[in-house]
This record gives sequence, structure tokens and C-alpha cells, in this order.
Amino acid sequence: METISNVAQLKANIEVFENYLVDGNDDEQKQVRSLIRRGRCFVSYKVNDEIRFAPSRFLGYINNSLEKHNKFEEKHGTLTNAAIIKVLKQKLIPNSELENRYVQYCYSINLEPTNYTDRKYWSLNLDIDFDKNKEIAGEFPEGKIVERIHRSRERSSKVISAAKSNFKLKNGRVFCEVCGFDFEKEYGDIGIDFIEGHHTIPVSEMKENHKTSPVDIVLLCSNCHRMAHKKRPWLTLDKIKELIL
Repeated sequence: METISNVAQLKANIEVFENYLVDGNDDEQKQVRSLIRRGRCFVSYKVNDEIRFAPSRFLGYINNSLEKHNKFEEKHGTLTNAAIIKVLKQKLIPNSELENRYVQYCYSINLEPTNYTDRKYWSLNLDIDFDKNKEIAGEFPEGKIVERIHRSRERSSKVISAAKSNFKLKNGRVFCEVCGFDFEKEYGDIGIDFIEGHHTIPVSEMKENHKTSPVDIVLLCSNCHRMAHKKRPWLTLDKIKELIL
């Protein structure tokens, strides 16, 4: 595999890495999370006021993917580091401020950072965010990546379906647990069993390898779901109900 030779190639790999982290299957997410946790050399990239991190060994090869990364037995950090140094025109150095931000980033995405003391960083400012992040309003204090991870968990069809089934068995129909809105009553057949599932445990508060259970999910209409994402600590059902009285 060839190493990168310009910033555009570096940014393309960062976007691929981010998308694995958020939208990848279970195995892909496990792999990139391991790369974040075990890495020693990172590109810290800033979008607006949010700093994220991606490891050099993945970013340093042109058009990289997990499939290529895993098959390429000759990959070496020395090569990728040299390529990134040349592209960014920066030395790879320890940075106490970025080290603290890296640790915070790990905890925000439910990772326990290793106790390495020799991590090093480059800095990159991105003019604009990647397309999949633009739709996120930045309502999470930890940033758009955390919001995307949270939403991807909420899209888990099996756990949402189980939560809906349990709720319907108990109540005979599905409706918003805060305001009582019933999509079927309002929209007819197209609204049958339609509701959004909200994960009551923030990603940053989950234990590593947390498995979502139906009891972690509350059923909300779109408006109440949006409001539940507005603040930290999490707005409880009772607190949201207080807002609409």
C-alpha cells in the first residue's frame, strides 16, 4: 500500500475511520475502537470547537479501509508517521493538552484509555465537517461523534422492536411516554406502531461493552425525543413532562 501524499487523502481516511466508528457493523466498530484505544500516534483534528482523534497507522495509507488494513501485513507506523509529518509539515510530539483531550474523548465514546505515557500528536483544523455530521445540531456537550454514536444505538432495530413489543403488551398500543402522542390516531395506518426509541443511558456513562436492553429504552414522539437530547445531565421523563404542562 502507498502512503498518503496530501491533506485531501488524509481527510478522506479520517472520514472513513469516523464512519466505521459510528455506522460500522459490530466487528468494524470493535476494530476501530481498539485502534483508538491502543494507538500511540494520533492526528487530532478540530472541527469548530470539537477535537477528535484518529490513529496514524490507519490514516497514513491512501484510500485505506479495514479490509485493506487487516490484509496488509507490512504496515508500519514509521512509514505512516513519516508520510503524515510530510503532509502536515509538523513534527510528531507529545502534547499534554491534547493528551488530556484524548483521554476525555475516549471516555466520551465509552472507551477506557490505556495507561501509555508516550502518546504523540499532530494537529489539524478542518474548515468544514464531514457530510454525515452536518445534520447533527451539536446538542451533545461531547460533540457530534458522540451524538451520532448515541443515535446509531437508538436505531438498533432488535432492541427497539423488543421495547415496542413490551410496551404494546402492557398498554395495547404504542404512544409517546411523555406527551401521549399516538401516531396511528393522528396519521392512520401509516402511523401504526410508529414511535422513536430513546436510550436513557448516555454513551459516556455506559460501561465498556454495554449491551442495550429494552429496559434502557423509552418510547418518544419526535418532538419529545428532540427535547430529551437537549441537555446534560439527561432530561428524565418527569422533567420533560414538566416542560409541557
